[in-house]
Amino acid sequence: MKRFRVFLACLICRTARAVLRLLGRGGTAMPGKIALKVYPGLLAELGRGVETVVITGTNGKTTTSGMLRHMLDTAGQAYLSNRSGANLTSGITAEFVTNATIFGRPSRPLAIIESDEGNFPAVCAALQPKVILVTNLFRDQLDRYGEVTHTRDYLARGIATASDAVLCLNADCSLTASLGRGVPNRVVYYGVDGVSSDREPGVSDAPHCISCGERYAYRRHTFAHLGDWYCPRCGLSRPDPDVAAQAVEPTAGGSSVRLRTPDGLREITVALPALYNVYNALAAIAAARSMGWDPDECCDSLADFGAMFGRMESLTVGDTSVQIVLVKNPAGCDRALEYLATRGDDVLPIFCLNDNLNDGTDVSWIWDADYETLFARRHYERIGVFGLRAGDMRLRLKYAGADDGTIAVYDTLDDLADAVRNAGKPVCVLPNYTSMLAVRDKLSALAGGGKFWEAN
Repeated sequence: MKRFRVFLACLICRTARAVLRLLGRGGTAMPGKIALKVYPGLLAELGRGVETVVITGTNGKTTTSGMLRHMLDTAGQAYLSNRSGANLTSGITAEFVTNATIFGRPSRPLAIIESDEGNFPAVCAALQPKVILVTNLFRDQLDRYGEVTHTRDYLARGIATASDAVLCLNADCSLTASLGRGVPNRVVYYGVDGVSSDREPGVSDAPHCISCGERYAYRRHTFAHLGDWYCPRCGLSRPDPDVAAQAVEPTAGGSSVRLRTPDGLREITVALPALYNVYNALAAIAAARSMGWDPDECCDSLADFGAMFGRMESLTVGDTSVQIVLVKNPAGCDRALEYLATRGDDVLPIFCLNDNLNDGTDVSWIWDADYETLFARRHYERIGVFGLRAGDMRLRLKYAGADDGTIAVYDTLDDLADAVRNAGKPVCVLPNYTSMLAVRDKLSALAGGGKFWEAN
């Protein structure tokens, strides 16, 4: 009976996805949702025998997953992955079905799976991953997750279902690092040793010790609440990282990193700009080492890794170069604004804001992001805003110091596309999640590319 249900669920899932793709839709989640109605235990059945890395956390999941995939591509290794970003149980199930026989036998030996934080316990329980990688924890979608400590509790519950997994944790994030305390799992920490910001953190989502409640002190910090933290009362402190960046030097379009691992010191190149992508690279290296992959091949592959869809992705629309930088919470937004402020060229910035369910319906987080610093450093002749909450975005920029007369509201995607085509200068689009999907598909089509579920 179980074999028949697996067969039927796989058949229905494959058929639904094929039909949706013919209709020009992604078919990334709905087929899996239908299949799980037929057989709720399908994901566990399909994942049996597959060595899986599960990546979760607030920021950097998609880019870190992409780095791991690129490592395997470079090595010529077969694997499956939910590369479209459909990271709920339904989307992950659909991907496993696509990479299995009609009878549910896996056809790939490895899986790189990005998991939504809320679905993480169910995903871990089903897949029993070999490696669990947590990137960081920031406030995100407060209407869905509540406080960031609640998100941490989701992850702790997931880890408790997979005691054999190796945990790869960000030592610089006190909330993430706390997941390695008191667990039977082997824990590998990664972090940045050689960088310290001169600025006080504008956003701190974990200011107090998770053990005793005292305010953390820092020997140095990188951004937000990340850095070399310690509690002056109870002594809880940042664990020594096993994989660390001892020095980071910005290069044209990326970073040069002095990397320390148990194998020794080496110089690597990360082909994406900004410190948060150095963190993503360290995370990927820690996970790859824990999986037993060739460390030299993995490190070398980062030198030619391209941006994921919507994450520092570059497109050319007519004569206009466009960069899309996803922002979805205060900490991530601040990193994007820092990047925008340091661009040496004159650009047209376009800020996009939706309040759909997948974005989090509470968009008040834009008032916690540091737009003020951007407009204190840069003046823009023109600024664009777009999305269901374009009015809120316009108001936020005005209060941050932008000249309201320079702000244009684009009512439709066609209006935005026309502005991009006629910009006469590079364009930098900073959208939240669902606005990114819509804007990227529109601009990618004009650039001769595909939809988000066809990318990377």
